[in-house]
Amino acid sequence: KKLFHQGMLHAEGGERMSKSKGNIVLPETVSDKYGIDTARFFLCGLASPDKDIDWSENGIVGSLRFVNKIFDYSRKVKFGKSSDKVQEKLNGTIKNITNYFETFDYRKATIELRELFEVMVNNKTSKDDFGKFLKLLNPICPHITEELWEKINEKVFISTAEWPKYDERLLSK
Repeated sequence: KKLFHQGMLHAEGGERMSKSKGNIVLPETVSDKYGIDTARFFLCGLASPDKDIDWSENGIVGSLRFVNKIFDYSRKVKFGKSSDKVQEKLNGTIKNITNYFETFDYRKATIELRELFEVMVNNKTSKDDFGKFLKLLNPICPHITEELWEKINEKVFISTAEWPKYDERLLSK
């Protein structure tokens, strides 16, 4: 008896991918077209060890839009003191994502990262808090976060920076 089902990647339409069927998605093609971090974010958003994964062109395009929004935001943002709403959401997200990574629940991590980013876009955010967002995103999107980390004038690599800690007092009640 199997202890768990090992998920499989399926082509659009649910058909099993195979070379003989000519329906495989090559990593280098995806990387060239969308960027490897976009592919990683998309796949992590689907990741579940007990389910098959259906490749979706719409899904990866949605992940590309998210990555592009982060770049656009980083170019246009005027940092200031973070709003209470950002502080509350950020602290809850740090707590939850730390747990999700420890339990390999990457799908939930991508959902929370999207939610946190929306709160940051719609409210005043500090440079420090944007940096914390980048740290949370780094395990999934290491290339873009390293680039954006450098653009906000950080001197060390994001991959060697300390993982953010949450403040219990700032969590939502």
